[in-house]
Amino acid sequence: MAKDPSKTEKATPRRRQKAREEGQVAKSQDIPISASLLVVFLMFIFYLPFAYERLKEYFTYVFSDPLFLIPTQNGQIVAETIKLMGVLVLPVFLVLLIVGVFSNVAQFGFLLTFKPLAPKLDKLNPVSGLQRLFSLKTLFELVKNLLKLAVATLVAYYLVKILLEDVFRFATSAVNQDAYILLKYTLIMILAFAVLSIPVAVIDYLFRRHEYEENIKMSKHEIKEEQKLYEGNPQVKAAIRKKQREMSMSRMMAELAKADVVITNPTHFAVALEYKKDKMRAPKVIAKGRDNVALRIKKRAEELEIPLEENPPLARTLYESCEIGDYIPENLYQAIAKILAKIYRRKKGV
Repeated sequence: MAKDPSKTEKATPRRRQKAREEGQVAKSQDIPISASLLVVFLMFIFYLPFAYERLKEYFTYVFSDPLFLIPTQNGQIVAETIKLMGVLVLPVFLVLLIVGVFSNVAQFGFLLTFKPLAPKLDKLNPVSGLQRLFSLKTLFELVKNLLKLAVATLVAYYLVKILLEDVFRFATSAVNQDAYILLKYTLIMILAFAVLSIPVAVIDYLFRRHEYEENIKMSKHEIKEEQKLYEGNPQVKAAIRKKQREMSMSRMMAELAKADVVITNPTHFAVALEYKKDKMRAPKVIAKGRDNVALRIKKRAEELEIPLEENPPLARTLYESCEIGDYIPENLYQAIAKILAKIYRRKKGV
């Protein structure tokens, strides 16, 4: 399918998770094939001596007893043959199964989903089919398969050529020698295919990874819609935050009526303090603000006839070191005490 030119942004984590749930992952089928070839070669190296001994015991056991040639004993021969094949073949199948599962899990992690098996109507669309037929993916697959065919043909040609040079010796040599030569060249062929398949698998995986990243790219509009869906509409969130600030300001202005003094810097900072000698261990900040909020606090304090005390350094220190509801720090006790004492004397007319 042709790539949408509007999808220029990298996929978000949620988009990646959704794609994974739908079975879209970066996966190369050549990696399991390469791994299986290497494992088959190693198993032939270490497993063939064991298999040879088992086969030798089987044929010795069968042909050394004439009773096995009696038709009535055929069932026992079949049972022994099945048992032998199970011992020889099942471990190989189990190892290959484990390798196949592990080589896929190593690429994209454990994933169990049946969504890729569901029928999709767009696959029946002839236009989409033609687009897939002439896509970059199809071209890559064609070049890759032609390369693999050329390599396999070349390797097989040279191995068969070497074998044909010795074909006339097979008639005069022992059967076990012939089997050894055939097995040796079979192992060489498997190893050659395994080694040559590694770079093909790496290139294929890198291409699949690139294709996967391109397929899950998103447009800027999709990213905005996702943010609205999972994080809420930014305009609504902004309105909520504005409403919260207004409610907080209203509560603070209501608390301002309890203040005993407002320390100011005359226009930049304003901090309102409350102190009840019998109930509080120290003066407490009940309102604070800077710039426009500071001006509102000062204006409201004047309306409530709350004393204003201009002390720029103290106002700034209180604003930066205290939050609303905090008691003032001990290092400011003396400075605040002098201000409160002056206000109390003023109220008494002293």
